[in-house]
Amino acid sequence: ADGPLARTIRAKLDAALQPTHLQVLDESPRHGGPPGAETHFSVVVVSERFAGLPPLQRHRLVHAALDTELAGPLHALAIVARTPQQWEHDPRVPPRPPCLGGSKQERRGD
Repeated sequence: ADGPLARTIRAKLDAALQPTHLQVLDESPRHGGPPGAETHFSVVVVSERFAGLPPLQRHRLVHAALDTELAGPLHALAIVARTPQQWEHDPRVPPRPPCLGGSKQERRGD
């Protein structure tokens, strides 16, 4: 079941980009957050709005749709942004790298 932040991300991306395919995945448990933290997400957005745009511009559209969430509870967002033609040609999503774990305090030795 999607949590409240996942539902908000889905609704905002639907409204802003009218995707033909949208996947919102809460990856927070992979990053050591407490249950229900909803801090780390990955999204796959397939939209005609991306036609003719380089990857950076596509990511900026996703970020613009989620600006409030990125300023608050959303700590990390991995984005795959493709046109429907690109998705039809190759619907594979690159594997996510493993989380290295640890907090900033642990890395500093505090």
